[in-house]
Amino acid sequence: MSVVETKLNPPEKFPFPFNPYLIQNDLMKNLYEALEGKKLGIFESPTGTGKSMSLICGSLKWLLDAQERIKNDLELNIKNLNDELKNTSLGSNWLEEHSSLTKLRHKRDQLQNELNRVLNMENRIENIKTKAKKVKIKASKLAKHQSQNINSDTDKENQNDYVKDDDDDDEILLNDYLSNDATKFGDVLSDSELENEEEDKYCGLKIFLCSRTHSQLSQLVRELQKSPYNDLKIRVASLASRQNYCINENVLKLKHLPLINEKCQELHDKNKSKTTKTSENGEVLKRQKANTGCPYYNHSNIEDLKHTLLSEILDVEQLLHKGNKFNGCPYYASRYAVDDAQVIIVPYNTILHDSTRKACGINLKDSVVIIDEAHNLLDAIGNIYSCSISGYDLAASYSQLVQYKEKYSDRFSAINLLHINQLIFIVKKLFMKIGGKDGVHPNAVSNDKTEITLETLAEFIPSTEIDTINFYKILEFITKSNIVNKLRGFVLKYKPSVILHKKEENKGVSAFLKKLSAKKGDFEEKPEAEDEIIEGNPLFNVTTFLHSLTNHCLDGRIVCTINKTVGTSTLKFLLLNPASHFEDIVKNARSVILAGGTMQPISEFTDQLFYLAGGSPDRLKVFTCGHVVSKENILPIIVPSGPTGKVFDFSYQNRKNVEILDELGRLLVNISNVVPAGIVCFFPSYEYENFSYQHFEKTGVIMKLLKKKKVLREPKKTNKVDEVLRDYSEAVKKTGALLFSVVGGKLSEGLNFNDDLGRCIIVVGLPYPNLTNPELKEKMNYLNQTVAVNQSIGRSVRHKNDYASVLLIDQRFSKTKCINALPQWIQESLQKGERFGSVIKLLANFFSTKKS
Repeated sequence: MSVVETKLNPPEKFPFPFNPYLIQNDLMKNLYEALEGKKLGIFESPTGTGKSMSLICGSLKWLLDAQERIKNDLELNIKNLNDELKNTSLGSNWLEEHSSLTKLRHKRDQLQNELNRVLNMENRIENIKTKAKKVKIKASKLAKHQSQNINSDTDKENQNDYVKDDDDDDEILLNDYLSNDATKFGDVLSDSELENEEEDKYCGLKIFLCSRTHSQLSQLVRELQKSPYNDLKIRVASLASRQNYCINENVLKLKHLPLINEKCQELHDKNKSKTTKTSENGEVLKRQKANTGCPYYNHSNIEDLKHTLLSEILDVEQLLHKGNKFNGCPYYASRYAVDDAQVIIVPYNTILHDSTRKACGINLKDSVVIIDEAHNLLDAIGNIYSCSISGYDLAASYSQLVQYKEKYSDRFSAINLLHINQLIFIVKKLFMKIGGKDGVHPNAVSNDKTEITLETLAEFIPSTEIDTINFYKILEFITKSNIVNKLRGFVLKYKPSVILHKKEENKGVSAFLKKLSAKKGDFEEKPEAEDEIIEGNPLFNVTTFLHSLTNHCLDGRIVCTINKTVGTSTLKFLLLNPASHFEDIVKNARSVILAGGTMQPISEFTDQLFYLAGGSPDRLKVFTCGHVVSKENILPIIVPSGPTGKVFDFSYQNRKNVEILDELGRLLVNISNVVPAGIVCFFPSYEYENFSYQHFEKTGVIMKLLKKKKVLREPKKTNKVDEVLRDYSEAVKKTGALLFSVVGGKLSEGLNFNDDLGRCIIVVGLPYPNLTNPELKEKMNYLNQTVAVNQSIGRSVRHKNDYASVLLIDQRFSKTKCINALPQWIQESLQKGERFGSVIKLLANFFSTKKS
């Protein structure tokens, strides 16, 4: 008999925190059907339509139904098979019938094994809930003694009379490259290997909810907390970087993510206990240094934190609070929770980057991947897999590798010595590619001007003379030997011991490479870039670049930039085909959903992503909906010219035209007189926003604006955003405010300027960069360039009764191609102000009507 699988149909009514709009209900129904049908979906729902809540409620309804379906179908199919076995008796053709019965029993046993795994998972979840209740009781006791425990632990460590074992270098020697124990050396497993490893452990269906920024991920958690599924105790794990999750103040003070990662890994390694060496009669020969690892990496406390995390929905801040309370690491607790979680909230990079995904133990097999704010997904993948290395990276790597080999060459196996020599050879050749050579100091001026060349991989590798090296073998060696971390340990341990003292007669690259190994203080002046080399892990950057050389030759280009100094020269891999790194996700995931407020043009995602990644047209599902805000509440206007009739053309070559900037200044002053409350003005880039602001200060425009509204600017530093938004919000309530921002910046995505915070959105020009840039030229030859202002436009109208105006300041917005690239809900109300006087009249009438 055939195995029965029940088909799920979307319900008429979905669990929702309030009575959903019609378009929200339609989105949830279509999403439910897409997940059930294993589709590749593109879902477009304008900002302000409750897209995130609709995605959450629609997908979680399917998840719970599908999980229940699995158990019910298994029980039904086992029952049917048992009935068939009971009712079957052997007849005259007993040999054939016996064979059929054997097949039925085998099928039944397979299904029973699957059911047992499901039941084991249910029991495991019940145990987690029980432990979570016990942890709550334990938490109050931990809170009282937390500081005391940490201090006492530290005291005990300091009191131990251990002697540092300076002669024992086993920890920083290369692992055996030939060992079959790949995972022991930090190797990552393929999806199929992960699947085999967890064959007996059923983890249930999973939904991976992805977004780009920390604020967007936090917003998803808050939406989950407000949803009906919070009461249903959905198990949620929210993954974030060490920088966001670390509670060790000594690590956090390093501030920079690479340094935080490195220090965390170093402390994690120190947490591993070492055996004290003894003689045959048990006498202690050498006592190891006391454990000086991270006090928060405590397995018992991390387990307690994991159980709490799985029993209630926590955002990053709440998990940090719990981590401090339990004295357990939130970073590792969140990762250990992935197996038993139903929903994993995760940044773009973790899902999209193959090595990071596998290092986190994420297996996408038969899971659902929903990527919110996916309008910039192609660029995101390109940025993740594009990488660059500088002359300083190469020089530091070469110096460290050579010294490492010289110290331990007699302790390396022949195969390890072979591969480390090959790695040194590659680094040297790459260094020479950007102009590095003996006799020329990398900080010395060696080139009159900057030269930029682009090469395919097929051209670059032979020209660098490294085409005789098997890169797959080298990368395998780097992974299994763990040389990146071993070299880091060597540098940290022997930095004071491997100083090659400065000699005045030493010049050129040799002197520079030696200088990189010197401790601080040996040289009175040391360039900032060299400090970064020593503190960072340059071989990691080199390894990332070597990975990029294994791409298909048509999928990317190498950009070689030779500056005046070799140290600042760079080699950059530019990924042109994002689909090549999206293929595994499309192949392994049950369903992939790309959602955003503006997903036009749809063909960009179908042709350049899904189809090229192996998706078939029959798997594709596209859903678009209108805005909840009526046409009468939106006033979008194309403004081709200013108050004096000067035409606005903010193309790259015209951006510094002072006459156009003067006209823009007059426009802003006029608009500020008509538009009430808050205005947000988006510029094409931070550089142009700064240039414009400085010009407005010189010409008195800022002083004129301040008579009507307070003027604020988007900060470049993320930690200043909240402060600026708070000042802006307070100013809007008092006198009104004008906020200068940037398209694609920190305020154009994930933040809402609803009601008085955004009565007018001004977009200055199209955000096209310098078309003479070689990298951009190569990308434009491969991809279609489209308008990138839609996210900025959608920041204003956020609910049904909201209203706002949108001014598109550039005559190029009048072109059919640009109009077609705008969101449909904007196109339906779009007007063109032939003269500036008509624009002011439209705005005055619009706000007068809304006020009355």
